[in-house]
Amino acid sequence: MLGISLDENVTLISDTVRFLKAHGREVVYDAEHFFDGYAANPDYALRSLEAAADAGADVLCLCDTNGGTLTGRLAEVVAEVRKRFDGVLGIHCHNDSDLAVANTIAAVEAGVTHVQGCLNGYGERCGNANLASVIALLDAKLGHSTIGPEKLTSLTSVAHYVAELANLPCLRALRLSAAARSHTKAESTSAPY
Repeated sequence: MLGISLDENVTLISDTVRFLKAHGREVVYDAEHFFDGYAANPDYALRSLEAAADAGADVLCLCDTNGGTLTGRLAEVVAEVRKRFDGVLGIHCHNDSDLAVANTIAAVEAGVTHVQGCLNGYGERCGNANLASVIALLDAKLGHSTIGPEKLTSLTSVAHYVAELANLPCLRALRLSAAARSHTKAESTSAPY
């Protein structure tokens, strides 16, 4: 595909990351097609991450570029990567199988701390992980602090505003942000549920 050997590609990864770090840049290494690559050749997929990490990448971001990895398998692979690599791991999921949000949440539960996506899930083909849904789930269901309770209460209106600007539909109902809003309000007033 690239017309180079696997070894040459690992060298390119390493050289590129080193070059960027030498010029004072933050490097988020997006391992495109990582999960498909891991399925075909796990040793090489891990070598590519190792090359980026050893060269100083700030984030190793695992990409489900084709959006076809099932959630259970994605969580297993992320857990295996987490065992092998310290530092910041990221996730970038496409939504071709309508699993981008579920896969993103599973990756966070398996040790990822850097999340990529798009508000309302907009993106190429079938889109990416919907950050509005991811944020609401992380905050309301998993107890993570994301954007803070004040901003969480306006998540639905921001999603609708972005949809209006983009002239695209806001297809996903953001019921969780409303639930999180109620939860936050109840906590702040110490009222029983």
